[in-house]
This record gives sequence, structure tokens and C-alpha cells, in this order.
Amino acid sequence: MESVTFLQLIFLAILQGLTEFLPVSSSGHLALAEHWMGIPESVRLSVTVFLHFGTLVALLSYFRNELVLIFRGIFKGDDEGRKLLLFVIIANIATASIALSLERKVEEAFGSPKFVAIFLLLTASLLFLSEQISSNRKTDQPLNWWRALLVGVAQGLAVFPGLSRSGTTIAAGLISGLGREQAGRFAFVVGIPAMLGANLLEAKDVASLNLGFGSLFIASLLALGVGWLAIHWTLKFVQSARLRWFSIYCLIVALVAWFIG
Repeated sequence: MESVTFLQLIFLAILQGLTEFLPVSSSGHLALAEHWMGIPESVRLSVTVFLHFGTLVALLSYFRNELVLIFRGIFKGDDEGRKLLLFVIIANIATASIALSLERKVEEAFGSPKFVAIFLLLTASLLFLSEQISSNRKTDQPLNWWRALLVGVAQGLAVFPGLSRSGTTIAAGLISGLGREQAGRFAFVVGIPAMLGANLLEAKDVASLNLGFGSLFIASLLALGVGWLAIHWTLKFVQSARLRWFSIYCLIVALVAWFIG
């Protein structure tokens, strides 16, 4: 049966942990890495599910305060928690509507490095544009329903490999007028239901791998730890107005992917 080696799995776990939350597109990097490493398509989904589980746990642990706030809104009537829950729901309704309608086109894009390159270029452009707009703005605007909707639309479009989920949602928040800290944190919190839903949808189609549970557990744990650090670094980069460095990086990777194929 076709499978992956333990060293390949560890490399992909580190890559997933870093790129899931840094605004550079984990799906794009994984698609390119698996293509260049010759990993069989029959096991790519299985690997992805286990690695995504690790980064999902990282997300839940890092934003536990926001999750507690939402639960307070549900069970204790906290107004701030209810508002945050409402905005997360609005964003994810938009995300689900767009992502489900694009499912077939996304599957086709995963097999083409040139498609990945195009979407990486789009990620680079969005990051650069959002930095320019945010840097020239004098006052920050509060989170409301239409800003949450815009972030949700951006997240839905980010199902394409190469179009970074964190990059597009942070960029959408900054372009809509949110402050840097709020844009960064809301972009990640909005991703929790989307990532959970994606994991459940992917898990039903998982095939068995020629690797023991121990190898998969280590890979998931590694993706968790690296992912937690990546969240922390990304928020620091957003607040210090240094997203343009990721824009340059995405541009370079896009050019490499386009010409190497």
C-alpha cells in the first residue's frame, strides 16, 4: 500500500504548523511539497487530516479566552460574548456558502502548481494592499456585521490552495477598517468553526496509512506546537505592520512554483 515515510511526515508537520497560521497558505505549501516529494495522492488527504487536527488544537488553546467569552454570552448572557458569537456566525455562514460552492474547482486546483502560484500571487497582493491601507488610516473602526461578513467571504475564497486563510481574513479586516490587533485576533477566531468543519468533512474520506498511531500522534503534536508559535508570531507581525515581508515571500514562492511546476 502506498504511504509516506516518517521523515516526510515530520517535515510536513513542521510545514503545516508554520504555514497554517503564517499568512503564506498552508494548503499551497502542502500541495507543492507533496507534489515535489512524490507523495501518492491516495494518502494525501489522510496526512492532511491528522496534521490539521494538530493545528486546530493549537488554535483552540491560543484563543481560549475568546472561546470562554463566547460561552459566557451563550450561558450567562454576556453582551460582549453574544456580539462576538453573532459576528462569528455571520462570517462562517458566508464562508460555508462560498466554500461549498467552490468544492469541485478547489479539487482541480490542488493538482496544479501553476494554480497554486496564481493564488499565492493574489495572497501577496492582498497583504501588500492591506498594509498600505491600514498604515494610511488615522482611526480604527469597530467590528460590526458587514465587516464580519467581509472576513467570512475572504475565508470562504481561501479554500483555494495558495490563497492564505489567515492572510486573506486579516487583510479583509484591515481593509474594512479594523485595528491591527482586532483584525488579527478575529481572523483567527473566525477560523475555528471553519477548520473544525473542514476536518470533519475530510475525516470521513480518510484512508489507512502504513504508519502506526505513534507516528501520526507525534506528527500531530509537532504541528500543534509549531502552529501555536506561528499564531503568536503572526499576531506580532500584524501589530508591528510587517505583513509586507510575507507578501514578498509569497511572491517568491509563486514564481518558483510557476517556473518549476
